Order: sequence, then structure tokens, then C-alpha cells
Amino acid sequence: MFEIENLDLQHPTYWSRNPNIWGSLSDWDIYFIDKVPGCNKREAHRSLSVELGILLDNLPRKNRRFVKASALKKALENCENDSANDLLWKNHLKKLESLAISDRVHKREIKSIAIQEEIGRAEEQLLEKPPEKRKANIEDSKVEERVGEKRQRLTRSMNKQKAESFTDLITNSESYGLGDENEDILDNEQTPSVAPSTVETKVIVESNKKAVQDLLGVKCSENMQLICQYHDKTYPDEILLDLRPNSRFTKELPLNILSPYLKELDDKIENLIPSHIHEFLTQFFKQNLTGEDWHTKIDDLQCQDRNDLLMVSVIRILRRTLPPFIIAFSLGSRNPLLNLETLEKPHLNNFVHPCLQTSLWYISSINYEFGEIRTENHKNQCADGVGYLNTADKYQLVYMEGSRPNADDDKEVADASKIANNLQKIYINVVKDNIKCRRRFPKLCVFGGQSYRLRVYLQFLDYCGGKFRLNEVDNANLPRDFTEMPDFVSFYECIIKWAMLAREIMEGFEESRTQRDLQGSHILVV
Repeated sequence: MFEIENLDLQHPTYWSRNPNIWGSLSDWDIYFIDKVPGCNKREAHRSLSVELGILLDNLPRKNRRFVKASALKKALENCENDSANDLLWKNHLKKLESLAISDRVHKREIKSIAIQEEIGRAEEQLLEKPPEKRKANIEDSKVEERVGEKRQRLTRSMNKQKAESFTDLITNSESYGLGDENEDILDNEQTPSVAPSTVETKVIVESNKKAVQDLLGVKCSENMQLICQYHDKTYPDEILLDLRPNSRFTKELPLNILSPYLKELDDKIENLIPSHIHEFLTQFFKQNLTGEDWHTKIDDLQCQDRNDLLMVSVIRILRRTLPPFIIAFSLGSRNPLLNLETLEKPHLNNFVHPCLQTSLWYISSINYEFGEIRTENHKNQCADGVGYLNTADKYQLVYMEGSRPNADDDKEVADASKIANNLQKIYINVVKDNIKCRRRFPKLCVFGGQSYRLRVYLQFLDYCGGKFRLNEVDNANLPRDFTEMPDFVSFYECIIKWAMLAREIMEGFEESRTQRDLQGSHILVV
């Protein structure tokens, strides 16, 4: 792994993070404002330009950090056309002006002799009062950073109630009637009930965890076991192990535990994109063409090797999803991607859902539906998008939520919470159905997506170490005009990697249908 710390960077902590969370130009500006509160736009962008120059001069060209840095440099060069970034700095300027006015007023008050004398008299009168008549009016206030506040609110939202163990959730008889006989035994008054000791309970819990892991074919690496142990000590009541880059738990993990896991995950995900696919996308989107020329190029796209099924799928995805972007870019000032007031449904239905739908269908044969979708997992809620296997099983494996371009922070937190909670329900329902059918379990994970403002976050959830494990596959910005065409490389690779992981799960289900005998299912059914 390339060591960022060896470079002569002014802000190595920003760049040493996972490149998936380097973010957009505005993300850097928010970081810089936090570090240098009185800065202006020119100072922030000058600092970014210097940092990117060092990175691009030293990073290997095929390194993912190099690709992310190149995209960020392109965004910096076109910052004058970035309306969201302009709005960020206008709001920051207003905040600085407000603070300056407050500071000037404060200084005038301090200089006022009359006020100082009044304060002195009030203090003397207060000291003369008996202690029992004094009233304490002290309030503790804390001003949290914007990112930290969102992270804490998200965690609270996900963990409002103490989670049941996964074994308890599977054996819940409300929907599947798996516990009727056990209930009859418990209702027998002649059978005394004896509460197990703490040691016995711990043994039972650990035994159940192992039984579930054996049943699901889950194998945790040594490093993953360390992460689970750390999570058990830190958050013993939580069943969700959130390992996404910006999660509270990830930021608290010691680097000597987190780094090997991130490298392992990064190697797995990045290897999903073959080098010839990356090279094709890079060369295709580096072209400087007009709108009409882009339409011609898209129409002429063909795969030379029909046996290269992934390349065939990529060509189909581009031909079906790229034209709406080209049309929007050609509208100039009426471009909906530059209009922060665009409504949620038009934004998602025109630019986000079609990309997810096409990629999932052509790569993993998953039927993705979008709109206000009601499913058995969302009693009083609607998903913006759901995806089902197009096989005999018809299991739901995908859940997606989205927002309009100018959504507030509360919307991001609410959607992230819905995604995490519903992915757990989807996972449990798939496990229950397999138990009923007495089939061998395939390698199982389910997939979440979130479109927040102009950025898409794609995730997957599986089970390991007695907990649900939520990881981020990748995230990418939606390009907004012709100057950001190179950003399509990261955007399409993000979606393709997500669909490739889903294809592995689909193939596992197909294989499991030929293995009817479910060894060990009695562990949970009886």
C-alpha cells in the first residue's frame, strides 16, 4: 500500500484516509474551513492545488488514489461552474460576517465603563446573598463539528432499541411458526423454569453464534475476529457492525486493526474491475466532444469480443444510460443537474435509478424496480428502489433510498438508518426461507444504495462474528456537465463493482438449488 505519510503534504490526515471518502471539492472545502476557520475560497483552493500537485507527481498512475486525485483536480479547475460550491462559500462568508459583527459588538460592550460598573455591582450583590438563596443557572454547551454531529445522530437512529441476537431473530415464530412446539413446552406448568447463570448464558450465546456461522458457512479472518471483539467491548448491545468509512465505529478502531481489514476489502473490490475495462472507460471518457458527437460515439459503441461477457454488459450499460446525461449537459443553463431545486423523483428517475437498474440486470440478472415501492419488509415505509433475483427464488437482495440535490442533513441520516435496518430484515427473511426449504445456504449478502444530493453510495451487508457487517463498496459523484466527463470513469466503475458482487450472490443461489439437503438446519428449527 502506498504510504501517504512519506509525502511532503500539509494535510496528510485528509489524504491518508480511504480514497472512497476523499469526496468532492466541497468536501475538501468543509475540511479546510474546519482546520482554518477564517479562511476564504482562494486560500482553500490554493492549498488543495498544492496538495493535488504533490499527489499526482508521486502516486502510481494505476493507483485508485491517483484516479481520485485526478478527478478532484478536474473539479478544482472547473470550480467556477460549481453552483453547490459557490453556495457553500456564500454561506461561509455570511457566517464570518455575522461573527465579525458579534465580535465588534462584544468589544464595544467590554469597553463600556458603565456596563463594567453595572456588572461589578451585580456580582457584589450576588455574593452578599446567602448560599441557599443563590440560584445556579449554568448550562453546558458543546459545538460539534458538522460531520461528527451527523455521524452521532445516525448511530443513535440505528440503535434506538437494544438489538436481539441474530439467532433470536431467525427463530422468531411470528411470521414462520417455527416455535409452536417450544411454546407448548414452556406453557406446561409442570415443567419448572430455571434461570441460567451468567456463565451458562454466555456459553449458550457463543454456541448459538457458532451454530449460525456454521449454518451460513461464514468464516471470519483473524483480523475480523479482532474487530468483532473490539466491537463487543465497545458496543455490547449493538448487532450492527458498521465498517463504512465515515461510521463512528470505524473512526474509533485502532489503525493496526483497521488497516489490514481495509486493505483486504480494497483488494477484493478493486479486483472486480479488470484492467481492460478500466482502460476502455478511461480512454472513452477522456475525449473532448460536443453533445452531438457524444451521441454518435455512443451509437457506434460495439464489443469486438463477444465472449467477453463483462465488456458486452458494459457497452449495453453505456448505450442505455449515458444519453440522458448528454441531453442534460446540452441544455446549458437549463441543465437539471445544475439546478439544486430539482425535485427528488425527476432527479432519481432520470439519472440514478436507470444506471442501477441496467447494471444489475445485465451483470447480475437482478430485476431492479424503482418508484415508491412497498414490500413485506417496510410496513409503513416505501423504498425508492428494490431489486429481486430473477430466478426461481425471487428473493429481494437490494434496497435503495434517494434524495433531491439540495436535501438537508436530516434526510441523509434518516435514509442511512432506513437502509441499514431494512437490509438486516431482508437478510433475515432470506435465511428463514432457506431454512423452510431445507436447502444449503449460499454465500449470502444483501445490497444497499443511497443517493444523497449528487453522490451515490453503494453498500453490502453480510454476517460475520455473530453480527451484521455493513461495508461500503464505493461512492461516486454524478457528473453534471461536459467538463466532468472523466468523472464517469469512477461513477460507472462504482456501479459495476456493486453489480459484480451481486452476481456472485446470484450464482451462489443457483448452485445451492442443486444441493437440497440442508445440513445442520435442525439447529435453528428444533
